[in-house]
Amino acid sequence: MRSLFFIFLLFLTACSPVSDELASLANQQFRATNDSEASWRKDGKLHFSTALEWQQASFQNKRATSSDFLLALHKQGLLNIDISDNEKLKMHSEALTTMLNQYFEMIGPAVENTKKYENKRVSDAVVLITSQNGSKSRLK
Repeated sequence: MRSLFFIFLLFLTACSPVSDELASLANQQFRATNDSEASWRKDGKLHFSTALEWQQASFQNKRATSSDFLLALHKQGLLNIDISDNEKLKMHSEALTTMLNQYFEMIGPAVENTKKYENKRVSDAVVLITSQNGSKSRLK
């Protein structure tokens, strides 16, 4: 599997965006594109979802949602990566999707999986992943 490395630089302080605010802003991002080249960005609907919903979603839905979160972080000035064109955004969205898939990997029997993930939210995981290792986070 090809690994993609990049660094998120976040300036997280006491007035950091709450994951609900991030989810709200990310939810608004998908409406911003009419570009046919960015058709992969359409149909991201997991902004307020739980890990269980993430586990069941299509790759398209996950990748589009990841791009919305990246755009929301960028809009807030919390993201220090180049997402200036569609291909770069797509690459970083796929990397974030991979990390979220790993973070929400299904475990054991369905009952155990449900118990572990029923209260974990996608927006919380995005904040956690992008803020790991102090102010820098590596996504593969």
